[in-house]
Amino acid sequence: MNLLHSYLPARLLGALMLLPFAPFAVHAQTKTERPAYSVAAEADAISFFIGGYSGIVNLSLRNGFQVAVGTGSYDVPRFLTEGDKNNDVAKWKARSTSVQVMRIGYRFRGPMRSGPALAAVVLNQNWRLRSESLGGETRFRPLSVGLSGGYYVKFGKHFYVYPTAAFTRNHVVSGSPSLNGTSYTVETWGPNASIHAGWEWGR
Repeated sequence: MNLLHSYLPARLLGALMLLPFAPFAVHAQTKTERPAYSVAAEADAISFFIGGYSGIVNLSLRNGFQVAVGTGSYDVPRFLTEGDKNNDVAKWKARSTSVQVMRIGYRFRGPMRSGPALAAVVLNQNWRLRSESLGGETRFRPLSVGLSGGYYVKFGKHFYVYPTAAFTRNHVVSGSPSLNGTSYTVETWGPNASIHAGWEWGR
């Protein structure tokens, strides 16, 4: 009886001593259960509401590394062209006839999870700029390079919404944003935002 009484407190004491390390054990177990990678089919949802389309493939690795590439097209919102200093004369109508996007960055909580992400982003666009009052159109290609940040919000196992904001340096690399002597101003630095939606598979 005395042996039993001395054995039980010893076991209880041992269990209590290990209790502070339980969160680390759970964390380690959760970490090993993370998929090695995920692949997602993603789109910029806003483009579908402004006369366009979007398609993006997104690869996320267990260590947080992420790369996404995609393409699309959209009508440039009127409030952007109306902000140009020459819009009163030109009444610009613009369309991004094609856009290629690449994001390379870090997903802080890894694939298949809600959490923040930060990336370098490159946008290669082809613009068609029209003006009826100036009697024509012009085409040019702006290249934008900068930083993008956002937050993955998971709904269930596969679906997510990923709102993002970016700040880029923009440079016209070919063509001209000028029509019959009237110029459209491409800002050297500028923000943009989007709301991405995707379906993610993990392995």
